[in-house]
Amino acid sequence: MSKYNSRHRRKQNRAALIIVVVFTLCMMVLMVLFLAVAMQRQSDVGDGRNPAQTQDSDDTGTSNDGESGDSSDTSEIVTGGTDLPDTTPPDTTPPVTTPPETTPPVTNPPDSTEPPPDKIPTEYDEELLAEVALPLGTAPAGYVDSLVFYGDSTTHGMKAYKVFGSRDTTQVWTPTSGTLALFRAATDLVWNPNTKTEMTIADLCANVKPEYLIVTLGVNGVSMMDESWFKADYQGLINIIRANSPDTKLILQSIYPVARSYQKQKSINNTKIQQANKWIVELAKDNGLPYLNTYSALVGSDGYLPESYQNGDGMHFNEIGFAAVIDYVKTHPYTN
Repeated sequence: MSKYNSRHRRKQNRAALIIVVVFTLCMMVLMVLFLAVAMQRQSDVGDGRNPAQTQDSDDTGTSNDGESGDSSDTSEIVTGGTDLPDTTPPDTTPPVTTPPETTPPVTNPPDSTEPPPDKIPTEYDEELLAEVALPLGTAPAGYVDSLVFYGDSTTHGMKAYKVFGSRDTTQVWTPTSGTLALFRAATDLVWNPNTKTEMTIADLCANVKPEYLIVTLGVNGVSMMDESWFKADYQGLINIIRANSPDTKLILQSIYPVARSYQKQKSINNTKIQQANKWIVELAKDNGLPYLNTYSALVGSDGYLPESYQNGDGMHFNEIGFAAVIDYVKTHPYTN
């Protein structure tokens, strides 16, 4: 055999050996990987985890989308074809049945913890009341047509019911909203029916200078204002009117009573209204002004506004109620 052939054979032997060694090593690596995967699968099934979950979770148990992973979720466990026995005990909890509704229907009772009293006592000093209240008399011709009523929502209704012939009457002063609280009377804007603009009561008095001005305010304050606050704000209003229209004959009218059906008796009731009317009587005395005691003509024998006078809410008047107001005004004129 030549040296060339011998050398060539040795190279072939070495190549075959290398191939065998490489093949053997590959088989060993594959065996190791296979055993590792099998052991991992067995471990996952043993501790109750879904192997699919381990691909979406890091070592802290937090999923890749930032939300906490729930390692106790076994709703879809992959068992590699082996069915695990169901060890969950049967649910023996009795079914829940909803009882029928037994709550009585709501009938919207008045806002009061106790039924209103049958009669509301008069709180004024009768001698003081007699001193300032306008007496029974006969109104001169044109008297009602010269009156201007300034007040809150209980006055605003005079427009709606066309007490003076038209909704656009110049004899009713209220804000366009229709309501006015005593504690905002100095600053809230009032509709001037002559110029069709809004202005403060000071500017309105200076602009119009009415011959007579009847003020009806306070019902929105009786639920919260004490005597000192009520009197201070009312006195401030008197001062504003006098300063801007000194020749106007100013009349302080009582706050009107509410009907028994009024739903907010806890906040506004005839006891509180009578108390506030007492304060108005005292202000009339202190300022040398007349008091129009309309309350006395509007309250029924049971101490409440007759239901036939109210428009459905127990406080505001209908045409019958306003007719009673105007009748009292006509028969108790300010003639000084």
